[in-house]
Amino acid sequence: MKDPLPKYHKIAIFGLGASGLAAAQLLAKFGKEIIASDSADESKRAEFEAKLPAGTRLILGHNEIADAEIIVTSPGLEPSTPIFEEARQKNVPVIAELELGFRAATKPIVAITGTDGKTTTTTLTSHILNVCGVVNKLGGNVGIPLCQVVQEEEPDCYVVETSAFQLVFCPEFKPHILIATNIAEDHSEYFKGDWDAYVATKRRPLGVMQASDLAILNASDPEIRGWRELTIANVAWYAEKRQDLPGRETDLNDDVAYVGEGAIQVDLSDGRNYSLHLDDLKLKGAHNAMNVMGSILACLEMGCKFDAIVAAIDSYQLPKHRIEHICTLNGVEFIDDSKATNPHAGMAALAAIDKPTVLIVGGVDKGLSMTAWIDAMQKNVRQIMLIGALTERFLAEAKWGDEPCPITLCKTLEEAVERGYAYARDNGCEVVMLSPGCSSYDMFKSYGQRGDVFAQTARGLG
Repeated sequence: MKDPLPKYHKIAIFGLGASGLAAAQLLAKFGKEIIASDSADESKRAEFEAKLPAGTRLILGHNEIADAEIIVTSPGLEPSTPIFEEARQKNVPVIAELELGFRAATKPIVAITGTDGKTTTTTLTSHILNVCGVVNKLGGNVGIPLCQVVQEEEPDCYVVETSAFQLVFCPEFKPHILIATNIAEDHSEYFKGDWDAYVATKRRPLGVMQASDLAILNASDPEIRGWRELTIANVAWYAEKRQDLPGRETDLNDDVAYVGEGAIQVDLSDGRNYSLHLDDLKLKGAHNAMNVMGSILACLEMGCKFDAIVAAIDSYQLPKHRIEHICTLNGVEFIDDSKATNPHAGMAALAAIDKPTVLIVGGVDKGLSMTAWIDAMQKNVRQIMLIGALTERFLAEAKWGDEPCPITLCKTLEEAVERGYAYARDNGCEVVMLSPGCSSYDMFKSYGQRGDVFAQTARGLG
């Protein structure tokens, strides 16, 4: 670990959640003067003081620049927050906690960017590398601040999930390997509906990467497909089908992976070729095949052998709340996909579950288009259980052709599970799935809590 801010002594930290506290502990190791502020009221002072380094100047009730030379901000503060304009006028730089952790790190970073599939790809890549003997630490948007991770025993590399919220203030963040999963509409509230700003934030690391680095890009995503021109890094491609790959006559030096003949096909520029049959994958669904391909290409770049990679994939367990089997009662399977916090993720779950389904949807209305998501429900969804703040707009838009969707309104998630099970049992549906397509903050603290309530309720029905 090295001093991440050698030119600065007085540092302001905005937000004292996990990332802000980790940043404070890191900076204290280098003798920095810390001015920590949070919007919480004075009732939290003792709690924060117990967690902050001795000597920290603590300000509560608002964020404050004071006499700081640079600001480290938490991802929860939107870029449009007025204090950032104040910082600009005072010529005080602003960086994210992720950027601070990167600057302190002395080992390479494998980073994952995109809208969907980031956590699965991140945890899968970390698992494969560890099994193959490449010791790594997991951090970033997976819930472990990078500033915390870099203070621990030094690994061979770091595997880091990056969110748009973090990358907004990451001017120098440079991974050695970057995996780009997909770009779909999300977080419009954070970027005030500015799609271009959202996309530019997601691809920001590409402009910093060097010729010795590798960008692994999703060739099937129309936005990411054009990112090659934005970086001098080497590029590898992965795709849903071979036809999506860039023309081989112009990309003869690119490693590629794609799905063909029922298998993941890997063709490397040095002439090596590998194949992994989809039936041999525990991770089901086209979206998970894409996640696997991104991880394979990254781990091959890190020196792992293909056979060892395949064995590691077989021992990997998906994180909770991602098309997670909970239980089966009277022939009805309960599936927790609470992590589907936008319509695009909800569509991926529907594609993976090819059975008559009762679908639980709803939550915070992000203002995203629901047309394709509702269309995707037509194939296997027999009944929709609707909850949360999305209710009014969903009712207005939910039609299959000229006919309204079959919808039952529920006041709570527990009610949706109970009534969904009764419908499935009585009408021959094989699945009750929570795949909300929305954030959870109208009814729950997090998507994790939402998924836990779903699972607890489902198990209680037995």
